[in-house]
Amino acid sequence: MAVDYIWVIGLHVAAVTVWMAGMFFAAILISALDPVTAAEEGPARILRAAGRWDRRVTSPAMGLAWLLGLTLVVIGGWGLEPWLVAKVAIVIALSALHGTLAAGLRRLIHPSGRPVPRLLRLSPLAIIAGAIAIVTLAVVKPY
Repeated sequence: MAVDYIWVIGLHVAAVTVWMAGMFFAAILISALDPVTAAEEGPARILRAAGRWDRRVTSPAMGLAWLLGLTLVVIGGWGLEPWLVAKVAIVIALSALHGTLAAGLRRLIHPSGRPVPRLLRLSPLAIIAGAIAIVTLAVVKPY
């Protein structure tokens, strides 16, 4: 069982790393591009590639991270420990941010009149802060 647990942790960390990297890439693009610049051929090509990457890699990595994380909770027998509840709350917030970033990419790729929320310009910082908080909670288990 110990080997299985280690493998699940390793796969979970790998999935989370791919998810966070994909989110960070989308966040940087959204922060850097306005609708006029995004319509230019070079940035538009990058945005389309980022949208494909999000659908094919980042979103599935998020789903795998959730699945493996829940598996770790069951294997570890952690239940509703306070550090885990705090971690899950942050993961839910990052999942919601991922959905908002994916929508922001779609709005830049296919302008529909609805602008990308300006608050998303802060999303790279939110991703970094969330990742630091999650790693700290998972490793230190402070309460």
